[in-house]
Amino acid sequence: MQESKAKIFLRNPFCRALVISKRPLMREGLQFLMKERAEKSSLILLDNYLDLRPEILLHVDVAVIELDSTLQEIFGACDFFNQLQNQYRQVEWVFILPVNLVNIAIERLLTSNTALLSLHEPVDSIIEHVFNCGGQIERISRHLLQEKTVNASSTRVANTRLTFSERRVLRLLSKGWQLTQIATLLEKSYKTISAQKSSALHRLELKTDAEMYAWMLSEHGMQELNLP
Repeated sequence: MQESKAKIFLRNPFCRALVISKRPLMREGLQFLMKERAEKSSLILLDNYLDLRPEILLHVDVAVIELDSTLQEIFGACDFFNQLQNQYRQVEWVFILPVNLVNIAIERLLTSNTALLSLHEPVDSIIEHVFNCGGQIERISRHLLQEKTVNASSTRVANTRLTFSERRVLRLLSKGWQLTQIATLLEKSYKTISAQKSSALHRLELKTDAEMYAWMLSEHGMQELNLP
């Protein structure tokens, strides 16, 4: 789902956030968007919850955790975070998870300081939960409960088809590659790769890197780029 252009009220523009996700797209996308919305916010990025040192939680207001564990692993992850929830009660917790883990998360993770969001959650909803932690926000996303997402702006780009080269460049960008690295990998000039990125953004009617990452995080973007 595309990022809404409506301005979101920022209850805490000085928010100190922790984001744990194995996807470079999620980590770097939120980093772009948080700085765009509130320059004085701060962000700690981790790609694995096992790298989380408990003392980090003394210095954050909200923790955004993407759970992509298998059913065999999820119980251990829930026990880990449940202990942290009990120990660091000042932290607001936002868990982003697939539909098949909803019931387990509700049973083991949901508290008055917890929100559960869909893997296909609109990016504005994620940003709202980050900056408005402790406020009046959805504790269980309607997208998650419905077991599907509703992409209100998908009609604008539904018929957009990127070229193979454009899709390849955006897919590599979503995985954390830089344009210079992509040029080396594909044995193309930096100018060519940059032009392919610009062409893709123009085709998608996107103007900034922040909008690009928001699109990549949307359901349509993930489908178009065949992202997990």
